Amino acid sequence: MRVLDGPGRGGARLYPAATHCAAALGLCALLCLLSAVAPPSRLALVEVWYAASGALALLAGALLLARRHPRAPLVALVLAMLVGAVLVASCQTAVGVVTTSLGLVVAGQAAALLGDGSTVRAVLVVDVLALGAGMLASPVRFRPTTFVVLAATTVAMSALVGYLVARLRVLATTDDLTGALTRAAFAERAAAVVRGAARRGRPVSVVCLDVDDFKQVNDTRGHQAGDAVLVRLVEGWRAALGRTDVIGRLGGDEFAVVLDGRDEAAALAWARAAGAGGPEGSQADEPVDPTWSHGVAQARGDEPVAALLARADTAMYASKTRRTPVVPAPGPA
Repeated sequence: MRVLDGPGRGGARLYPAATHCAAALGLCALLCLLSAVAPPSRLALVEVWYAASGALALLAGALLLARRHPRAPLVALVLAMLVGAVLVASCQTAVGVVTTSLGLVVAGQAAALLGDGSTVRAVLVVDVLALGAGMLASPVRFRPTTFVVLAATTVAMSALVGYLVARLRVLATTDDLTGALTRAAFAERAAAVVRGAARRGRPVSVVCLDVDDFKQVNDTRGHQAGDAVLVRLVEGWRAALGRTDVIGRLGGDEFAVVLDGRDEAAALAWARAAGAGGPEGSQADEPVDPTWSHGVAQARGDEPVAALLARADTAMYASKTRRTPVVPAPGPA
């Protein structure tokens, strides 16, 4: 089995990194600085643009310092929206109001990249309110339809980006045959579960699973029957998982499960129960009673996922060699 070593370059990253967001804020700060140095209008309040540039630069720096906090990019985005509202309010021309408001339209699209569900909707409400407040505070008179068009564009573009990103996340993180996480997505999710368990002082264990004689199934029954075996096995394993547990397909007939809140003994019990309740062939063209080997390892504190999986993988191959149902890895130090 190829042991996971994290998403790596080109791997599945579910959301943009904080460093990416900090770079975007830095670019916005630079654009504001350019607008202050070379204002597009003689009426422009350059001191406001200088202040906005400094505020966005500070946000970028603060985000880098707090990059390990999962909510930091969204908080920085909301604060940047408030800066955008101030810039819109400072505009002295109709053209300035509309063009500056486009920054808030883009911010709404960024929200769809940084989160999902109710979080994005809440940030989008802040964005639209910031847009409206900035336009109302501006000395420029405008028709209500101007705000309606800008607000509708913000919501529509955010919804479109959110839909496309959600579809891409599914394609990038889900095995299309079994519905388990892909290798890279599993590495990222597993690392998050292990870190969270370490912070809370909770146990967490990994079970590596490998279908026995799977090549023989493909050779004698065909690949379609082999696919059916994998689908049925994963369905059975998933049915026994808790809400925060994670299952991933590492490749071929090799899978791994992260059991949050379970020590090695509980993980062994889960593996035995899953084996005892394993699916049986029900059709003539399906293999009967597929079996698999297990290896179990409990995390040692904030242990890297690669090391944790390596121990479980070693235990699994010992199980397969000895033809015993489950072999535990060496316990936590």
